[in-house]
Amino acid sequence: MPDSLDDNNNISKSTAYIIIMLGILALAFSAIMVKEANFEPATNAFLRCLIAFVVLAPFAYFERTKKGKLNKSGFLIAIGAGIFLGIDMTAWNYAIFFVGAGISSVLLNLQIIILPLLAMTFDKFKPAKSFWVLAPIMIFGIVLAGGIFDGDPVEGPAIIYGYPIAIVGTLLGVLSGICYGVYLFMSRKSGTLNPGIYVQPLMWVFLAQLIPQLFTMFFISDRGLDVSHGTLIGGMLPMNPEVTLGDPITASNWLWMLALAVIGHAMAWVFVQIGSVNLDSTIVAGLLLLSPIITVLVAPYTSGETISLLQGIGVVIVLGAVAYQNGLHKAVLGRLAGT
Repeated sequence: MPDSLDDNNNISKSTAYIIIMLGILALAFSAIMVKEANFEPATNAFLRCLIAFVVLAPFAYFERTKKGKLNKSGFLIAIGAGIFLGIDMTAWNYAIFFVGAGISSVLLNLQIIILPLLAMTFDKFKPAKSFWVLAPIMIFGIVLAGGIFDGDPVEGPAIIYGYPIAIVGTLLGVLSGICYGVYLFMSRKSGTLNPGIYVQPLMWVFLAQLIPQLFTMFFISDRGLDVSHGTLIGGMLPMNPEVTLGDPITASNWLWMLALAVIGHAMAWVFVQIGSVNLDSTIVAGLLLLSPIITVLVAPYTSGETISLLQGIGVVIVLGAVAYQNGLHKAVLGRLAGT
């Protein structure tokens, strides 16, 4: 039997590590690619998911011929999960432009609080006592990371839609984290109903993502589907982004959009999904923590982003709380003790 397969037709751990790390790297650069593509946030999310759906469709068909059709329950859960992921991605895209790619990626980790709360509500899950201590600490770290206490930004607008941009961006990042937690909860349910089927659920998730994105474009945003002008001007958010159009969309922007959809969305989510179901959940949680860390470290060099001292402290608090909640400290202490 090849090393890449076991008796349950699952991939080996070594292959799973490689696949999930490729997916994590793709996710880490997705926020950066959103800014480089520079489409209006809701339009960006819509195009990203639509292209990813088209890319996955033939792979889903191939999977169906080899492993069978996704059952009805798995299909319905995938659609529901996709709607929440669509809200997550739309809100996250706005947060990327308002508070930065690095900070928005950190705010997404609020799902570490949402996921246990959902499991407590629907699965009678009892979290560790440390959860109730870490949750408020993490919320405090999120507030710091969003820049709410830092005053007006050095560059760009201080106010947007009549509110401080740090507050608006942080709230959107929090909304994305909440919806991401709901998505992860529903996605795990779907995975248990259809073991070994990876691509079909994600294809329907990508299609369902379009629903909240279309709603945002035509009922919340005043720009609709805008493929002519972006959000940033010369890489910076204009002083009045509510009414000012960004730079014209060029062939370069479309290339970044294709890279975002194919690598940062389709490949990233499929690879993370495959790795997640073939590795220990604690290991997966620790590996996924690398994604926002990479984004925070790389964003200053790719997008010219800077963070304040308070924001840096908030980032450390959030990532530290996520690491502790996932039991990574036990793994590190065990390794140091040689157990």
